[in-house]
Amino acid sequence: MSTAAHMHHNHSTSNAFRAASGNSGVRANGMGILGATRCSIVVQAGAAFTCSLLDALEPLAQRGVGSISIQVVASGSDDETIKLIQTLGPQSDAFALLGKNSERVKATLLDLRALGVPVIALVSDLDANARSTYIGADNRAAGQLAGFIFGRCLEWESDIKVALVASNLSYRCSEDREIGFRALLRRRFPQIEIVEVVTKVDSPQATYEAALCVLRNDRAVSGIYNVSGENLGLAQAIDEMQFPRRPLYITHETDEATEPLLRAGVIDFLITQNLEFLAKSLKRFLMGLRTGAARSGEINLVPIELVSKFNLQLRTAL
Repeated sequence: MSTAAHMHHNHSTSNAFRAASGNSGVRANGMGILGATRCSIVVQAGAAFTCSLLDALEPLAQRGVGSISIQVVASGSDDETIKLIQTLGPQSDAFALLGKNSERVKATLLDLRALGVPVIALVSDLDANARSTYIGADNRAAGQLAGFIFGRCLEWESDIKVALVASNLSYRCSEDREIGFRALLRRRFPQIEIVEVVTKVDSPQATYEAALCVLRNDRAVSGIYNVSGENLGLAQAIDEMQFPRRPLYITHETDEATEPLLRAGVIDFLITQNLEFLAKSLKRFLMGLRTGAARSGEINLVPIELVSKFNLQLRTAL
């Protein structure tokens, strides 16, 4: 995931879409909620993916879930995320976050949980003590899938190198993908060498510069795996390198940045999670909170999908 200073979308922090408003008159008792309730959702991710997630959550925000009204807000920075947790969280009977697994975030969420507010980690997991449930893909399995594809496609080559593009940001989804990827290659395809491309800031320019620096010194990479959220800068670096043979390029999530690159043949495969399915899982969990059927600590996994340009149209039409 990447942070974004501004949103290239109709939604923003200042005009977050809402369902019918209503004051939350009760606090969760254990994992059950009785009476009118409110759920607040904060999303801190890259601009393109945030747009996709907001679109998927908008029907919930417009209609609500039973008598649960839903507010969705996009955050553009770490400080803003902390402030939103502190302000919206105590006003809510359930709170959902797509954000970093940083110490500041976890400490703030622990304070919120101490008030009896269930915390839902969306898309990117958090430490178990910082959330009540996780709704999203098994990102370690997603990383294993990427590793398996690279291994089977490249195992007959000699001197195989795959560039792993990651950032220093504290998103658990990126960490879990990298763990799964490395473990699968080490176990099944130990002949593949990993070349690291690490960015301190997950932005197009930073990713472009970091990738160009590494790839200029090691033009023999046969594959590129991006576990983070920034692909525009990476695609630009790959284009400028003019490899003798284009490397296999795998990354994650379908959004307004990755879809054109996939259609153009720059990206070969996207490992994604269906965001409409994620929204439905969130709806079921919130309904379970009202009835007491939801349980603290449970995991709600969203299926992983492998997308190429050949099945992209079918997938987006569903």
